[in-house]
Amino acid sequence: MANTYTRIYLHIVIRIKRGHPIIKADFEEKLYAYIGGIIKNQGHLPVRINGYRDHVHILFAQRPTSTLSDLMREVKSDSSRMVNEEGWTRRKFRWQTGFGAFSCDHHNLERIIQYIKRQKEHHTRHSYIDEYRKILRDYEVEYVEKYLEDQG
Repeated sequence: MANTYTRIYLHIVIRIKRGHPIIKADFEEKLYAYIGGIIKNQGHLPVRINGYRDHVHILFAQRPTSTLSDLMREVKSDSSRMVNEEGWTRRKFRWQTGFGAFSCDHHNLERIIQYIKRQKEHHTRHSYIDEYRKILRDYEVEYVEKYLEDQG
């Protein structure tokens, strides 16, 4: 084959350090747009970004020439720096060390987009940790309960 053709969709979940609910309505859209810009500047295709007070869901199409870990390190460090420089939070803004990454079938994209879009509604009934456990179970990811939350 003379060229490389891919469409690799990933659903990423990142959470604020210690789960502090510090993503506020007055800056959340700017934060999501900034994260989308980082992803786009790295040559990927952001599809939907949304979250709730303590976490963010990112759906994007990844190009195969860069690693997910490098991209997430850049997303988290650059967005943290931006939030802190803008002074949008009273405490230092930091993401937890890890992240969740889940593959998505392009036939199910609309369902995932709608799920991410309805985060605020979803979290009137479900906590972040319950949501994350369900995602892990749905994807049959083995996990250790004590590592679902930051320890430090």
